[in-house]
Amino acid sequence: MLPKQAIQFGQLIKDGLSGPQIKNLSASLNLFPTPFKGIYYVPSPEEKKAWFIDRPSLALKKALQLYLATGDFYFSCTTAEEFFGLKWTPSGEIHVVNTKRSGRIDLAERIRRNERKKSFRAKKIAAILSYYGNKIVFHKVKSIEGAKFKETPYGRFALKSQIKKDRRRFREGR
Repeated sequence: MLPKQAIQFGQLIKDGLSGPQIKNLSASLNLFPTPFKGIYYVPSPEEKKAWFIDRPSLALKKALQLYLATGDFYFSCTTAEEFFGLKWTPSGEIHVVNTKRSGRIDLAERIRRNERKKSFRAKKIAAILSYYGNKIVFHKVKSIEGAKFKETPYGRFALKSQIKKDRRRFREGR
């Protein structure tokens, strides 16, 4: 099997898997879903057995790199505040400042839809998707050059001064 990573459907095809094989791997939860269509997370054997993601922030960072097709993004607003311990209560929102896309992905609705289904697989998918939060908010900028953030293995997180600037720029309430 593939090493623990986020991977696109197209890359799996290039690696020699057929479309039906990929769908079977996904159906049997050998490939975990991510918030983004056509991007999967390949779990470690331990993660696969217990249906959990060991480091969801790292998995999200890798999936975002594939989804946006760039590494030019950083986490800001409540996401950065939670990372640095400035805010202790989880908001369930992931704020991504990037150069490609603006908009929202409502994961809470996908999670609720899967929880309402009766199948074991749907319940597990709801649990896996819940690791990513309830909502992913994309904020598009022309360039992230000049932004103040701290680079970590889990991604770039805006510093306190940058969070304040981003809140004003994106009109994010507290």
